[in-house]
Amino acid sequence: MAHTSRQQIIVGLVVILLIFVLPQVGARTSGEEGQITIVIDFSHDQLFSPINRNFSQAIDQLQEYPEYFVRILEEGRLTAENLSRSHILVIPNPGKNYSSSEQEVISNYVTRGGSLFLLSDYQVDGRQLGNPIALNAILQRLPEDRIQFTTFLEGNNTQGDGIIDPMNAIGIPYNIQINGSDFNTTFYRDLLAAGLKSIIIAAGSLTTDISPLLVSTGAETSEAVAINGQHISNQPGWLAAFENGNSRIVLCTSTTMFADTICAATNQSWFQSMDNSLLWSNIFRWMSFPLLQDPTSIMIFFVVLVLVAGIVVFVYVLWLKKRGR
Repeated sequence: MAHTSRQQIIVGLVVILLIFVLPQVGARTSGEEGQITIVIDFSHDQLFSPINRNFSQAIDQLQEYPEYFVRILEEGRLTAENLSRSHILVIPNPGKNYSSSEQEVISNYVTRGGSLFLLSDYQVDGRQLGNPIALNAILQRLPEDRIQFTTFLEGNNTQGDGIIDPMNAIGIPYNIQINGSDFNTTFYRDLLAAGLKSIIIAAGSLTTDISPLLVSTGAETSEAVAINGQHISNQPGWLAAFENGNSRIVLCTSTTMFADTICAATNQSWFQSMDNSLLWSNIFRWMSFPLLQDPTSIMIFFVVLVLVAGIVVFVYVLWLKKRGR
């Protein structure tokens, strides 16, 4: 009789273990439910996109990670519905502006804890590749609006800029090599520079009075110049990353550096040149880090640990009693 009671207790403990653990495990391993959903918007006439057979290498790399689920928007507009159940929104170098309602959707998305990755591009030597105006309009709706993509007024048109550096240029003035050791990795941003030796950028600049927001700048010999050659700033920042409540925001002034087009300086795609692909991966790792530290997983581990410990203690006590007979 006593033996049967002991078996019932052990079975009861195992049942409790299954009740606590199985629903949680199922929630973490069922399709999108167990992954970090990344939405990439290509619906605003992006210069580089799958529509024009570009940016595929960057997307393919993300899809290789089992923890990521990538969703591509190729048409329509951004709505709360097509951003639902997502964790990271990526907006690479839009060719047209976002409507006021779309800007509000993005602002609400960040306020609720969604993370945001905005990419612009350089504008120099007559090239108008970026659209910093569209991205600044989004930034102005966010609680942290003390940083923006650099713009200047040229006649009746607002333009962007480009970074040049004759000492660190490769081939042409605005193809600049940046060393991984030059990254500012304070404020828990060390994941962004992990493993980086050097990267190559063709980038515009960021404007901010808060230097801790910046992750990387050009060297002391670099400067930001307007499309007409006008000097704007020395040693400009081109990559920023910061937290806003539960949201993580990254600003990058180069979409080109992650594109499939060939970089003349390396004779490879920009994405595969130097450590550019690694930086792309690191950015998403940093943005995903709070999500990867899932409290549900910690709870499961704690419950399992307590129950296993309880069973071990229970069996040990029974063994001691049996020996004492």
